[in-house]
Amino acid sequence: MTMKNMRYVATLLLCLFTFQVTSTGEGIFSKIAHGIQNTVFEDFKTCGRPEIKNIMQNLTLDPGDSASFRCTINMKCLVSYIKWYHEMNNGTTRLLRTARSNGNPYRFTISAVSPMDEGLYSCIAGNIMGESVSSAYLQVNSSPPNKIPYMFLTSLLFAVDVIN
Repeated sequence: MTMKNMRYVATLLLCLFTFQVTSTGEGIFSKIAHGIQNTVFEDFKTCGRPEIKNIMQNLTLDPGDSASFRCTINMKCLVSYIKWYHEMNNGTTRLLRTARSNGNPYRFTISAVSPMDEGLYSCIAGNIMGESVSSAYLQVNSSPPNKIPYMFLTSLLFAVDVIN
């Protein structure tokens, strides 16, 4: 039996035993219900909306750089879904990924940013009790900095060394 199935069975048993405990107030049902609650549910609660534990950081990058946004969610509360959105500068919003998408649902990465990637990135975690949102802005510089290619630089140094 998987842990998920054990939790379903334990939930059902806990509901049944809780009903019995309220009816009787003591006895074997009270001890069993207390034991199930302490072993199975000590780290699992439906305590409200999910809690996002980190604050996503705004990024300013050059075209071609890699961007990565992280969304750390406290999993002690039930989390039904995790979604990532990108709100572009023209006001349109698009869904980037859900927890069912391939890859890590707690991280969204852009391997090579371009000016079209600029905008607000949001991670939304939700359940039946509500949603939590964490957002960060990605700014992409208009042109890449003047970088001298490594091969050109080494050729130049070699030429200067030969002349001397």
